[in-house]
Amino acid sequence: MTTLAEQSARIADDPRTLVSGEVFDKLARHFAAVQEVTQIYAERAIGQMLLMLRAHADSQNDLDFGRRLPDGRSFRVVPTKPVDVAWHVSLQHTEPYLAACQQIAGGFVHHVPVLTEGMANGTSMDYTRKALDATGYYVDLEFWDGAAESCCPPNPPQPGRG
Repeated sequence: MTTLAEQSARIADDPRTLVSGEVFDKLARHFAAVQEVTQIYAERAIGQMLLMLRAHADSQNDLDFGRRLPDGRSFRVVPTKPVDVAWHVSLQHTEPYLAACQQIAGGFVHHVPVLTEGMANGTSMDYTRKALDATGYYVDLEFWDGAAESCCPPNPPQPGRG
């Protein structure tokens, strides 16, 4: 039998608590409608996407964490395929996505579609899993069992360049 303190701790560790209930509900309902999935699955997926944003925000200035992007900017926390889908759908619902970013990271978390060496060789996912664990929130392993995925091919063509 669990104690009330144990139940409260589990609730506090739920990634949905990273944002207001209104923002979470908007993102989850949108995801469920767009992806034609159950509300329960949508809530789990959005929770893990929010957790990724938290891990990203927490690791920004940690010099001992992860890898830098090719242009030298911040360390990279990378999604798996199911988390990337939740991220893309959320990016399309801009108002609650922006609100989530502000609540979690203090500002907009941009999507930077690159394929790094760390993504290709698996080390980025090792760093990502450590960053997820370090947040103290529940990591749903079903969403993080797999390789990092880039939604873009390596070296995608740049606009205006043939």
